[in-house]
Amino acid sequence: MASKEGPATPSRERPAVITIPSAPTSNGNGHLELDDMPSSPIHPIQEDLMALARLGELRSIQKLFDSGKASATSADPQGITALHWAAINGHYALCHYLIEAGANVNAKGGDAEATPVLWASKRCHLDVVNLLLQHGADPLLTDDQGYNLLHSATLDGNVFQLILLLHQADVPVDIADSQGHTSLMWAAYKGFPACLDVLLKWGADVHARDDLGFTALHWALVKGSYNCIQKLVEYGADRFVANNEGKTPAVTAKDMNSTRQWHRALEDSGFDSSGNPRNFPLTFVKDSKKFIERFFFCWPFVVIGVTLYILSIMPVYFGLPISMITSYSLQRASQFLLKWAPSDMKHMHNTPFLAGVFASTLTWVGIRYITHILPTTFASHFFLNFFFVVSYGLCAYYYITAMRMDPGFIPRSASRGQQKATIEELIDARAFDEQHFCTICMIRKPLRSKHCRRCKRCVARHDHDCPWLRNCVGVNNHRAFVLYIIFLLIGIIFLIQLTLAYLTLLPTPPASAIHCEVLKPEFCAQWSKDPFTLLVNGWGSVQLTWTTMLLFVQLTQIARAVTTWEAMRNNHPGPLTTAITTGSTSANMQTSGGGPATGTSPRTATSEGCFSQWKRLLGVDTFVATALHGSRAQEVLAQRRENPFTKGIVRNCMDFWTDGEGSGVKSMFGGKEPGMGLLGGVKVDYRKLFDLPRNEEV
Repeated sequence: MASKEGPATPSRERPAVITIPSAPTSNGNGHLELDDMPSSPIHPIQEDLMALARLGELRSIQKLFDSGKASATSADPQGITALHWAAINGHYALCHYLIEAGANVNAKGGDAEATPVLWASKRCHLDVVNLLLQHGADPLLTDDQGYNLLHSATLDGNVFQLILLLHQADVPVDIADSQGHTSLMWAAYKGFPACLDVLLKWGADVHARDDLGFTALHWALVKGSYNCIQKLVEYGADRFVANNEGKTPAVTAKDMNSTRQWHRALEDSGFDSSGNPRNFPLTFVKDSKKFIERFFFCWPFVVIGVTLYILSIMPVYFGLPISMITSYSLQRASQFLLKWAPSDMKHMHNTPFLAGVFASTLTWVGIRYITHILPTTFASHFFLNFFFVVSYGLCAYYYITAMRMDPGFIPRSASRGQQKATIEELIDARAFDEQHFCTICMIRKPLRSKHCRRCKRCVARHDHDCPWLRNCVGVNNHRAFVLYIIFLLIGIIFLIQLTLAYLTLLPTPPASAIHCEVLKPEFCAQWSKDPFTLLVNGWGSVQLTWTTMLLFVQLTQIARAVTTWEAMRNNHPGPLTTAITTGSTSANMQTSGGGPATGTSPRTATSEGCFSQWKRLLGVDTFVATALHGSRAQEVLAQRRENPFTKGIVRNCMDFWTDGEGSGVKSMFGGKEPGMGLLGGVKVDYRKLFDLPRNEEV
């Protein structure tokens, strides 16, 4: 086991004087140095119990025990037993046999005087750890440095082992080591936000102090981890508490050169740089979060309207730069409100702004259509108007439906007892990992599900998190989302035709009223008829680009029975190969959203320009990647063979568009059963789908 540094003195160069030795010694990388073991009498391998235990030779050990030359309680001069070696090497069957043979599960051995369960935890053998705990291993026994199993798991950053231990009835979350450090302090000092989040949700005391008077917030500032600092402030850590030397968190931040992270965490949690609460300036607003959400959803209506109006009344060489400056200024002015936004809405892409952009475009097109185009073209183009109104209405309906519908949130466990049963079941199946268990929702993850960091929930048959909807697209609203895109595309085509018909019916203004310096006279005459309506409909027609690409990608994936998330995960896309269907300007593809399972530091996000972000939001990269699949025919065919959900193009499309009860028309208008869908013609609940249906059922 590797030595660990930890809380003792707040120095960035040498922040600790505590060392955690391991069994029996370590080279610093978690690999045992057998050469450092004390010399012992040499025995034939068939009689060397410790060597056999290291190798997991169960049959040879059984023969050795039967001969009476050794027993399960045999130990070397350092007190190390065969169970220690079997535990650290993950030999589950051998551990079970030794326990049944009478091995002491709480025997201490090695330089660290550690128990077998502490040895097993250092190699993350969760099945062995759970086995030992079930057979009486005491998780509170400490090694020679005063660290128990909970401290060890926290020091290693092993969030899954931490969750396993916290579900044991006899493990208090705030138990301290020999110097008063709790696991919360260790997680803060080490910079493990996933572990910190689990401990805080379990009720860890943010006000606990060690022997030096340091709190977890002090130690987070020593490390300088923004995520840990912000999370502790969010959970109510004292921002002004002083340690035994009289140093407050602000002073510690200055000493440790983490003032920038400290001030940012305070601002994102609703405090000023001094730690005082920042009150919302509009005193009549009772719910500031709801007010901010509604403001950013409605604000694009003003931005789009003002920008297009300026362009319509001014010459292009004045109107274009002025409209751009005005649009940018309005957007920057709105960002001032983000100072009072909650921590998960500190950036524009985390607000409903993008959803408001589409909703405002839809509204402006509707207004100009009702007030200008419809009265002019109704008599001469009745059917064209009829088809446009139907397309517009269905597009708006499915947009609102996809936005407001539960995408397929997976219910959380009703009790901690139920969570513990799920954990033990997964451990027995060797499946207690990030792919099968969500450390945030504390649930078993069904097939095709994913945890959404924005929604903070796991979504069944997750397709993507769409910023234009401000909602995930999952099993419940995926069909509504595709119908919204289809009717949007159809509506734009009708809109273009109606706009052209509208222009032909309008009278040409007199020559004195036509002023154009860029366009040809014949185009200028058409432009001068109704420039604002042309700009509004032109802006709406621009949506035809990403709509076409997105629909192509979606229909292709439906035919292949893959979701956007599955397609991106299997193709291992680069930073640019993502799309509007990823739902975020972040390309983080982490499945659980809970941070790394081990103590790896989070990667710093790569900085990219505005053009790259909009390429992703408009879906250009994903469209190109999908269109180029033909050049990788063999690879695509191999991926399809590996896809257990595909049943052929026809069956895949039938599964998506029907419910198993007719054509599925009823469900298209709100009658769909939550979480239900077809898989190979078999009706399944994707919120509880942990195994594929049997072949005879499909």
